[in-house]
Amino acid sequence: MNKSFSLLLCAALLSACQEVKNNPDVFALEGEPDTLRYEQADFHWHVSPRHDYSKTLVGKLFLCQAEYDKEYMGLYKMSDNGKQTVYMTIEQAMEAIKVMDELTLGLPKIMYLVGWQYLGHDSKYPAFFEGNEALKRPGDENALQSIRWLMDEARKYHTTVSLHINLFDAFTDSPLYEKYVREDVLARTKEGELIHGDWGYKVSYAAEWEKGLVQQRLDSLCSLLPVQAAGTIHIDAFHNKVPRPYAKDDGGAEIRFESPISPWHGHTAEQDQEAKANIVQYLDQKGIDVTTEGVGGMGIGGLEDGYFPMYWHYNDLNHIMHLRADQACGGNVYGEACAFGMNLNVEQLFRSQPDLNEAAESFKRDFCRTTLITQYLNRHGREMLVRNGQGQSLGVLDDGIRTLQKDGRLCLAKDGVILCDEEAVLVPAPWVGEKALVAFSEKGITERTWNLPRELKPSRHAKAWTVTPQGRQPFEAFSLKGQKLTITLAPGQMVVIN
Repeated sequence: MNKSFSLLLCAALLSACQEVKNNPDVFALEGEPDTLRYEQADFHWHVSPRHDYSKTLVGKLFLCQAEYDKEYMGLYKMSDNGKQTVYMTIEQAMEAIKVMDELTLGLPKIMYLVGWQYLGHDSKYPAFFEGNEALKRPGDENALQSIRWLMDEARKYHTTVSLHINLFDAFTDSPLYEKYVREDVLARTKEGELIHGDWGYKVSYAAEWEKGLVQQRLDSLCSLLPVQAAGTIHIDAFHNKVPRPYAKDDGGAEIRFESPISPWHGHTAEQDQEAKANIVQYLDQKGIDVTTEGVGGMGIGGLEDGYFPMYWHYNDLNHIMHLRADQACGGNVYGEACAFGMNLNVEQLFRSQPDLNEAAESFKRDFCRTTLITQYLNRHGREMLVRNGQGQSLGVLDDGIRTLQKDGRLCLAKDGVILCDEEAVLVPAPWVGEKALVAFSEKGITERTWNLPRELKPSRHAKAWTVTPQGRQPFEAFSLKGQKLTITLAPGQMVVIN
């Protein structure tokens, strides 16, 4: 073997070894996978978002439910029955916000209040001009004063508090109901009969916009509470079609989505959406972003049209494979789309666990297993989504990032190095610091060694703290040697290393 051939062979072997060492494809799917490639849409904003929702934990705090009798078809609501169920007062909401801020290490947060008005969630629409007095703080004049206090106080904890409202429903006990009947802005059939929706009657966006009534509603709301200072609001059930129930032979009901919204008024489906666009842009002119419930059936225009920077329910692969996270993102993400990130459900968590200490432990676990990882992924470009038709999916992002979504769990690798698996999490937290890492293990780990991403060159002077709802405490059960981190975590322990 001559010297030149030997050198070439050594170089080839070295290159092959290096390729294996840096191979980012550490995850594999079962079965025969199908690949979707990311292609950026020709996107443009019709509004000017004030918040970057892709770098924010967005959630809802469910304060109160207005109870009702099942008046329509024995299933659906037409008015309140005078009762309510309180899940969280204004003061308790503030305590939850403090806990979330500690456990998210100051990550920007937006929390929408559900059930803040009248007797609670879905109470007295289309009106929203009084607070829910069962929620107010002792000593405050009324609930609106308490809500103003919460919206102001929460800013100290990296949290924007705003409102969850509905522009579509109209209940018979609303202070505005008789006026809306007289003004003829409720949806009607072609024959002129009021249309029952799944919740109450329905407002015709186009008719209400033409008569200036929705503008009056929104102006009044902004005069009552500092929504403009918050710069965001959540519009629930912002449907393009009427979800209309029909009786079935077995005594149940089925929902059929019908468009246009109000045949009586003669507006087309396109005019209904145009009115929605007018509403969103009207709020935008006031300095308020609009987020909404879901992509399907609530969007405006086409994929390239930016009206909503964030959707509460987000599982539309068309959006996910054609828009960046800062152009559209979601709160609850489902199915295959979870390969590009998922988030904890703040609303469900605090509602199902009224004990704040128990809720805090669940929040910490779910944050580290979902939103923490998503915050890292949202800062990188998507390249491919690989799926196997069995609910599993693999995400390919730039900079050597790979994810595996399987059985509701999200695993993460960088440059072929596992950062998150079923046992533990070690994820960069860029909002904390350029080289900050968060480690967490639900069941605990003993002297586990991680290879750190190459861009994180650790210092021997690195410090760490255990993260708790009460604050941070020094942590020393870790060591750094070169690009390797060895750490021991107790069950449920969260640690930030900086």
